[in-house]
Amino acid sequence: MWRRVRRIYPPYFFSICFYVATRFVKVQAGWGNQLSRSVVVWIENLTMTQWFHLLRHPVPYAYDNPSLFIAGYQSLNYEEQFYIVMGLLLFSTIYFRKSMLAGNVAVMIPALVWNITHPSISYGSFLDYGVAFALGSLVFYRLCKASSFAERACIDLTFLSLLIVSLYRGGASQATGPRLVYSEWIVTTVFALVLVYARSWDLRFRGSKLGILLCGFGLISYSLYLTHQCVLHASSIVASQLNHLVLPRFSEFPIRVIVICTVGAVFWYFCERPFLNKPLPNRASARPRSAE
Repeated sequence: MWRRVRRIYPPYFFSICFYVATRFVKVQAGWGNQLSRSVVVWIENLTMTQWFHLLRHPVPYAYDNPSLFIAGYQSLNYEEQFYIVMGLLLFSTIYFRKSMLAGNVAVMIPALVWNITHPSISYGSFLDYGVAFALGSLVFYRLCKASSFAERACIDLTFLSLLIVSLYRGGASQATGPRLVYSEWIVTTVFALVLVYARSWDLRFRGSKLGILLCGFGLISYSLYLTHQCVLHASSIVASQLNHLVLPRFSEFPIRVIVICTVGAVFWYFCERPFLNKPLPNRASARPRSAE
């Protein structure tokens, strides 16, 4: 848990500082004051607990939460809860000597019930996306832990069953809200199956030019996630000025991408890279051999 906090929170805190700096520039430029928020909202953003607001005022999409400084922060709200739930689950499985897979299923079932009964609303609780987190955990278990054909087949069948049900319910649902959880499950289960059955191509893809490019992009993805919304307007101004001076109109989009990625890379180097965790030691190999 400490490794997760150390890895995630410091860059997040610096992104809050970056947000404040960019909003201060907007205030000075006369583009409105986005810093005049209540003390409660500031505390929620500093602690990633903006989801408390949704418990009282649910919305179709969590990113519409008015307590968020940046809409993208909504996924960190769920991630924070995920680590707490997984930490408690790990403790329970060790203490009671039960399978982690069984615990994961025990979390997935109430999340399924919650989503089926509330398919088009977000209350900010872990259960809103509990199924997606559980599917991700099942992918890990399927690829790294399942040792028998029966276990692997059972997990694959779970993915396929949920996909079929989602396709059926998604087409037949009469939900009026813009969020439709069955559509999300279709994407999640398809991606889970792709991860499972494309694993044999991992090394080949990673060594390809596209793989190398995407790995480099993935390296700064968290920093991009934290900063991109703060510089959307600035990137538009830069692109407009360059278009006006020398560059053709169609170059606007790539210029904006370059500006956003440059800011993300700089943020990664100074605000995320120092907090990367070192690999854990291989305790099995470090264990002294017993005398024969």
